[in-house]
Formats: sequence, C-alpha cells, structure tokens
Amino acid sequence: MHQNSLKSFIDNRFERWLKRRVPSHACHQLSLQNIFIMPTKFGFSYLFFVFLLFLLATNYQNNIIMLMSYLLASFFITVMMHSFYNFSGLVFKSKANHSGFAKDIINLPITIIAKKKHFDLTLSFINASDNQQKIHLEQVDVGNTEINLPYMANHRGIINSGRIKISSEYSFGLFVSWAMLDFSHCITVYPQPKKITAHQYKMTGQDSLDQGAINQGNNTTGSDDFAELKNYVLGESKARTAWKQFARGQGRYTKHYQNQQGSTQWLKLEDMPGSDLEEQLSFLCYLVLEYSHSEQKVGLDLMLSGHRTAECVSNKIEPNVGYEHQKACLTALANVKSQTNK
Repeated sequence: MHQNSLKSFIDNRFERWLKRRVPSHACHQLSLQNIFIMPTKFGFSYLFFVFLLFLLATNYQNNIIMLMSYLLASFFITVMMHSFYNFSGLVFKSKANHSGFAKDIINLPITIIAKKKHFDLTLSFINASDNQQKIHLEQVDVGNTEINLPYMANHRGIINSGRIKISSEYSFGLFVSWAMLDFSHCITVYPQPKKITAHQYKMTGQDSLDQGAINQGNNTTGSDDFAELKNYVLGESKARTAWKQFARGQGRYTKHYQNQQGSTQWLKLEDMPGSDLEEQLSFLCYLVLEYSHSEQKVGLDLMLSGHRTAECVSNKIEPNVGYEHQKACLTALANVKSQTNK
C-alpha cells in the first residue's frame, strides 16, 4: 500500500513537471526542450565494458588497452549525438477531437513533417494497455507522412487518451531517444450498437415498430408520394438529391416524401428493454443509427422516470434528420452518467 502511494506521488510530480516542460499543443517540433535520451540496457553494458577496459589499462599501465578504451568511449559519445540528430527536427501535428464506438479501435490521424530522413520511429500511447497497438516506422522520408495511431476504446464516455510516446533506438541500439507529446486528444466514445428486434421495443408515437428503419429500409423512399424540396443537409443520402435542380445550377436540394412528414417519433431510454443501463444505451445507439440511415425524423429522450429534474432538460433532443443530428444523439448517449455516479 505504501509503495503504491509512493509511486502515485512520484507519477503526479513527474506529470506536473512534464506539463510545464512539454505543454499541450496541436503541433510539436522535437528539440532540446522535449527530447529525452538515455542508454539502453545494451548501452549500459557497453559502458560498463569500456570502464573495465580503462581499469585494466590503468592497473597494468598498458597504453594499447588505454587507447582502445578511449576509442570506445569516443564512439559511445558519437552515437549519442547521432541518435539525437536522427530524432530532432521532426514535427508532429494532430487534431484534438475524435469519436468512435466502444470496444472498437479508433484511429487518431497524425501528420509527421520531416526536412530530412529519419529512421526507426515507434509511436504509442503512454497509458496504453497491453492490447493497444504500436506504430513502427522504419524510415520517415522528406515531406509529410500521414499515419493512424490506433486507440482501443474499452468503454463509452469522454476519454482523454493521454500523451503519445515517440521513441527511437537508432543507431547501433546504444541509446533510446524519446519524447512524450500531448495533443489533448479528447475521444467521444459512443455506446457499442446492439441490435434490437421489433418485438423487444415499441416506438413511442406510432402503433408498431417501423420495420423499414430497423431492417435498414425494406420500404424504399421512392414508393412514397413526393412532398417538397429542402436545402441539402450534410449527411443526407445522395439517392434523394434533386439532380435536375443541381444540374441547372439552382443549388443542392433533397427530395422529401410524405412518410417523412408524419407524426413525431421519439426514442426513449426508459422504453428500452432490460435493466442494465449500458445495454439500454447500446439499444438506443443501434436505433439512432438505423433511423439516421433510413433518413427518418426521430427525437431522443434520455430522461428516466423518478429522475425528472430541471437538469434533465438537456437530455432531450428534438426530432430531426441529418448527420449533425445523428452526431448530437450519439454524443448525448456517450455523456449519460452511469447509475453508480448518480
């Protein structure tokens, strides 16, 4: 217990020092300010061997062995400078906000900008678990290099992925150079979608579950009567685009049909089957995606009976369609607090 508290104290002090020395930025350039370098196990063994040679030469007053120890020590220092030269000058850029689903791998794009060739780079998250993948680059050429650093999201919520460690053992493996960069990566992790069948759930505001939404649109939009044209909303299907108007240069519009002008439909958390909150949120996530894909207007109500306070108003999203509406609904599902935190 005492060891754990001591380790926690040291980690917190180191993290505070690191925040002052290497603060959070969207763009980092490796330099003396943020590069750390230290001998590897092989490097320490090499240094120990050089020291033994020096003691041997001093004891027996052998100039040849003395010269050999000096040459090996000079080589050791030269490799250290070469390792730093290979690592310095690199520029890393990455956006802060990302999103994905729980228990999926979320790829965080990182741009590497190099003015010279660099070798043997490894990128990973400092707080990564054993199942987190690393990216290893044998060589980084001059110019921009785009990579995707995978992050395994084990649970939903707003997650700070932590600092990214970039390391290199180039050259000869005597030294390891590393930097711990903070891009303030904030990942919105949505619940993992879980399929729900028609007999499990009944949509509020209609007599029976809309099989067209749940079964990914068995009834095509074209079979309904045309109602009106509306301005294009990001995320809407290209199949509904009014191509004639678009070809005439009148702007981009989408066709809407009478079945989309019907009664207000709501997805309610309290209507989800089961008693486990995470499972209910997974059902809701699946329904939000299905109704978004079928382009049907739907609202989201995350208020539970018995918890209807003034603070719950923000947990209600009015019915709408489009990509932005889908994103708002999924983000609301990610932000629902677990029952243990209520």
